Amino acid sequence: MMLVDPNNTGVVTFQAFIDFMTRETAETDTAEQVMASFKILAGDKNYITVEELRRELPAEQAEYCISRMVKYVGSDAVPGALDYVSFSNALYGESDL
Repeated sequence: MMLVDPNNTGVVTFQAFIDFMTRETAETDTAEQVMASFKILAGDKNYITVEELRRELPAEQAEYCISRMVKYVGSDAVPGALDYVSFSNALYGESDL
């Protein structure tokens, strides 16, 4: 979190996320890097919520993710939880995303 929240405010701004992603993906994105980025946006949870996506991403990107992410079914799921891990893997595999 210190990389994206150096002032320890407990909030990751979109610009901090973009800066982090730019550093992390300087050469090539991987599913693992995308998952790590979503995990940061999700506050280290194994899922992300619609509200988090809409708060942290530009509207068009958030809606793209929301429309393509499947429901998260882990034991720690909350209503409306989305599975960013399967989404990230699908982006780098054979998928119709």
